[in-house]
Amino acid sequence: MKIVKLILKISGVCIALFAVLGFIYYLNYIKPFKAQMAKTMHVNFDMNLMIVHGGGGNSGLLLLDSMVLVIDSKMDEAAQELYKMATNIAEGKPIYLVNTHHHPDHVGGNQLYKGATIIAGGNYTEASWKQETGSTQLPTIWVKDSLVIETRTEKISIVNIPFVAHTESDLVVYLHNKKVLFTGDIVLNKQIPMILGSSTPMAYLDAFTYLSNRFELSTIVPGHGNMGSSKVFTDFKQYFLDMQEAKNNPNQKDNLIAKYETWTQLPFFMSPQATIRKF
Repeated sequence: MKIVKLILKISGVCIALFAVLGFIYYLNYIKPFKAQMAKTMHVNFDMNLMIVHGGGGNSGLLLLDSMVLVIDSKMDEAAQELYKMATNIAEGKPIYLVNTHHHPDHVGGNQLYKGATIIAGGNYTEASWKQETGSTQLPTIWVKDSLVIETRTEKISIVNIPFVAHTESDLVVYLHNKKVLFTGDIVLNKQIPMILGSSTPMAYLDAFTYLSNRFELSTIVPGHGNMGSSKVFTDFKQYFLDMQEAKNNPNQKDNLIAKYETWTQLPFFMSPQATIRKF
């Protein structure tokens, strides 16, 4: 009986300790990260394309002659704001929404787009979509390979990446006339990736080769972080190459990790060490 009481006491102490550590981690890392991600910034690329940074994943609003294209619907208040902007510029034109992947910070506003055409990667199942998004509103078009939309003013390629990089069915959106690539979380700007589940660093490297061979990479709109030139793409690729070298050459590990100390990261989850462990 004394042993049982001792075990219960030790268990209670451990649970309390983990709760305290979890709360400290939340206050020091998760809460500031969420606050930063909630901020939004609007950038007019030209008179027909607006990039909306933050509020979840980065989004695009493209006004075309026959439709409005929305790329990723954000989350919380930012999702509401984006939807209002989309309906205002649409002026009755149909709205097409592309989800680059199924994580809630990119699809949190989907429920607002009732009646719209919603496009997502075709390697998801209805069950996995509902489980991840918490929504029963399913996409109306599932892209297994690619989908091309041509209007009078723009040609748009929506491509399903043929590798399990960030998720099992990541879409990218390329605007041919503007030479703008929306990458979803396949590319981030100065932010360490979170590599979970079946995702692997090698699949990211395969995806980078695939994209650079397929498109002219002039302007990159990453999933998170500011849009920029092709340097956003090459810097993110170099991160993976450096972490691969850190795995293969432990003597250089500390120096290679130090290169990215200014990048946004979360210990244990979004960190160079976590990437290295996945190689």
